[in-house]
Amino acid sequence: MTVRVQSKPTRIAGALLFGALSALAFPGVALASDADADDADGASTIVVTGKREADANPNANANAPYKVEKSADGKYTEALRDTPKTITVIPKEVIEDLGATSLRDVVRTQPGVTLGTGEGGNAFGDRIFIRGFEARNDVYIDGMRDPGVTSREIFAIEQIEIVKGASSAFGGRGNTGGSVSLQSKKPQFKNFIVGEGGIGTENFYRATVDVNRALSDNFAVRVNGLYHDADTPGRDFVNVERYGAAASALWAPVSGLEVKADYYYFRYSGIPDYGHPFNVTTQRPFKVNADNYYGVIGRDFIKNGADVGTFEVTYTPMESLKLHSQTRYGKTYNRYVVSTPRAPCQRALTAALACPTTGPILPLDQWSVTVGSPQRNADNRYYANISDATLNFSTGGIGHTVVTGIELADERVTARRYAFPATIEDGSGNIISAPGSFARNLLNPNPVLGFTIPALLDSTPATVTRVKTMSAFLLDTIKFTPQLQALLGIRYDDYAIDLNRRAGVASNGNAVTALRLQNNVNFFNYQASLVWKPVEAATLYGSYSTSSNPSGEQLDGSGVTYNGLAATTQDLAPERNTSYEIGGKYELAGGDLLISAALFQTTKENAREQVTPGVFDLVGELRSRGAEISVNGNVTPRLSLFGGYTYIDATIRKSVTPANVGARFPNIPKHAVSLLATYKLTDDFTLGGQAYYQSNLHGGLIAAGTSTVPGYVRFDAVARFRISSKAEARLNVLNIADKRYYEAIYTSATPFTFVAPGRSANLTIAIKL
Repeated sequence: MTVRVQSKPTRIAGALLFGALSALAFPGVALASDADADDADGASTIVVTGKREADANPNANANAPYKVEKSADGKYTEALRDTPKTITVIPKEVIEDLGATSLRDVVRTQPGVTLGTGEGGNAFGDRIFIRGFEARNDVYIDGMRDPGVTSREIFAIEQIEIVKGASSAFGGRGNTGGSVSLQSKKPQFKNFIVGEGGIGTENFYRATVDVNRALSDNFAVRVNGLYHDADTPGRDFVNVERYGAAASALWAPVSGLEVKADYYYFRYSGIPDYGHPFNVTTQRPFKVNADNYYGVIGRDFIKNGADVGTFEVTYTPMESLKLHSQTRYGKTYNRYVVSTPRAPCQRALTAALACPTTGPILPLDQWSVTVGSPQRNADNRYYANISDATLNFSTGGIGHTVVTGIELADERVTARRYAFPATIEDGSGNIISAPGSFARNLLNPNPVLGFTIPALLDSTPATVTRVKTMSAFLLDTIKFTPQLQALLGIRYDDYAIDLNRRAGVASNGNAVTALRLQNNVNFFNYQASLVWKPVEAATLYGSYSTSSNPSGEQLDGSGVTYNGLAATTQDLAPERNTSYEIGGKYELAGGDLLISAALFQTTKENAREQVTPGVFDLVGELRSRGAEISVNGNVTPRLSLFGGYTYIDATIRKSVTPANVGARFPNIPKHAVSLLATYKLTDDFTLGGQAYYQSNLHGGLIAAGTSTVPGYVRFDAVARFRISSKAEARLNVLNIADKRYYEAIYTSATPFTFVAPGRSANLTIAIKL
């Protein structure tokens, strides 16, 4: 049975936080209870050995589920401890304790990863930056690129891997600051059912089910299902409904042969939110009620979804050879009309809702906010295949683990526009002229129209962008001695993009000219790393890697500013990036805790810039350098930690615009730190919390300017109580202090700021059979 949390959870959150801090500050007191918890025969009731839950992550440490031992991507053949790269792996146990229900929820508290806005020139969805560089199209699912910007769920995800540093040798185009890979839950040869039902504040309802069945010794199936419906905490009118299913089957007819097939279905709908208007005078967000919503209820909407099928064959004829082929066909779509709150007008608006430049200044409570209407109707269709071989052999006493293969992909994005009817029926049955623009009171906006303005497909011919990629890669882990090894990699990509739009007539009667843009380039990328292990538990490494950004790689982008294909850039060579990293990793607590640290620098050597009006060239230079430290795993059998700190100094080094030289990247904080800690007080009760800090952000399109949103500290709490051997209750209290902060800032002639969710509390009951 679940109980809906109705009241403000201040006291509960305070108690949880106090308890968590007390447990962490005085571990000796909690540890002393071990003796009190002993059974009559002297054996402790707390299991400290590797007993695993039936649905446990197969890649995680049996004693410390926060510590993932190995990447699920076959290109990374070594344990994470011995991989010469910074890779943050977030297992589903951490995701649960964070109270996250989407990819955006997960990455918003990961140092070194920054959320961006969905602006007029790129899609509204999971826009992320890694170490200062755009990564919105560097998202992968089970090792294959997941094209298109959309909103991603995590109900069928085993772990999320964030690879940092230039990585085109592994992932192909892009991967400048790194990539994000979602690893799906796979069938296992065991039987279990996990059902979860959650209810909470802000009309939160969520239910998931995970069913795995071994139907025979060589055939297993797994089915995951989701339903989610909730308002956004602390935001008026903003809500989302999500539902989906993932079904997969594993057949192992003979020893060494595995055949997998899966299908993923997901639908997302709701009211989108572009946040608050920005004060261009103070260069800070306007101090308005955090709940204020400036959209258009009756017009605004967002809908996206995915239908993806994957077929995979793995054959291991001998211990030293593994053959693998994975084929995918997928369709995704992203459709919305959303309101962007523009800078408030201090004077009386004209009849056309334009802001005069002269006239008397009105009192603050009479200022108006006009709203724009960014929109998208994009359908993505893609085919892809990766076929590779992993070989283990020796040459002259030197060991080699080679992964080599080819990758083929065909992606097509069909983009249309919406048009709105000239007349509509109002709430009283009258036929009226449809409003073309809208204004809201700055302090007391009323977004409800009282009638519906439907979004109709514009007659403008669709713009179809097609990308064909052919790639070949080879990665070799060379083990000279048990203490010394190297990783060498090379990848070749042939990249061809074609953007085509037929001539036609738009719904407003305007002529639309035909458009044809193309870019066909090929490029190599490299990885070279040296690893030294002074002792088995420690790894020291130095790494060099490259990446490439061909023109038009961001398929959702329109024009040069958002890295879409344009007439002025279609003939340019790819941007080139180099990354250097030195670091170390060390295992403690008998291998249950991993501490990692790294110094890094990524340089975009030939950034695209406009040198004269309408002319672009590869003349700029961008550099991101910094330091990172992380910890994950168990300090003791009771105390688990997951977190880290990142410092990023991301600046423009060369530019044809002198004022930009030395400026920081926009929307990238210098400092970010997070720590999730949970403590097992008894055999049945676990208490914990997370703290996250981020320094201030400066807005801008290319260079950070004076527009700023302040830094913040956020606290979350989690409590788990085992009701029985098959049932557990989990309480998540997010943003305990109800801190109202801004996640991103978009600076232009019409600036706005993304508002982060307020406080919420959710109670989930999990049943495991």
